[in-house]
Amino acid sequence: MIAKILPFALLVIVFYLGSVFSSRNLDKKLEKKSQVFNDPVIESYLKLFQSILDLRKLKVFVLNENQINGLVTPNGNIYITQGFINQYKSGKVSGVELTSVIAHELGHLALGHTKKRMITFSAISAISLVFSTLLSRLIPYFGSIIGRYISQALISGLSRKDEFEADSYAAALLIKAGIGTAPQISLLKKIEKLTGIISSRITWTLSHPSPEQRIEAIRKLEASWITKITDQN
Repeated sequence: MIAKILPFALLVIVFYLGSVFSSRNLDKKLEKKSQVFNDPVIESYLKLFQSILDLRKLKVFVLNENQINGLVTPNGNIYITQGFINQYKSGKVSGVELTSVIAHELGHLALGHTKKRMITFSAISAISLVFSTLLSRLIPYFGSIIGRYISQALISGLSRKDEFEADSYAAALLIKAGIGTAPQISLLKKIEKLTGIISSRITWTLSHPSPEQRIEAIRKLEASWITKITDQN
């Protein structure tokens, strides 16, 4: 039994070590292309989050990229792209809306998504390689393509789950901060226009749920919290 499992376990370890190495290289590259974001409006919200989460210091970095995005790395750094900052400075995105992005990234960090992905994605990559190899023997050429699509579907599904969880964390944090979910929802409503990327109806290959799905989930979650509070009273 061990002899059968060992090759697969070694394959997972190889993929995981590759992910760790790539992640460290990415951290270094991002740090070189970024600087600390200093803004009095955003700083006031960050201090509020610091107090609620009992953090000694909460810093956000501006990543010198034109695309509109926010991300967090395994080492705990939160980045907002220059493209996003430009939208904020032009007035197309409000300070509190930008803060909701930071709350979302804090959710990824607090829930351990970045480190979890390294493990789960390594396992899925190993499974995909084995599955693709087996399928290629049964269905030459097309077998490997099918294997890659299955792997993509699994990874995308896990990623979408993480996005919903980070949204939930952000919603709870924003409510506790007295801000509420309105900025979170208003930003999601305009995100496609800001990015120029329209969500596909075929969601199984997407890493993020559609804005509509995320808004619906946030509203349902908030409604369930209100119901619980009402029932307790």
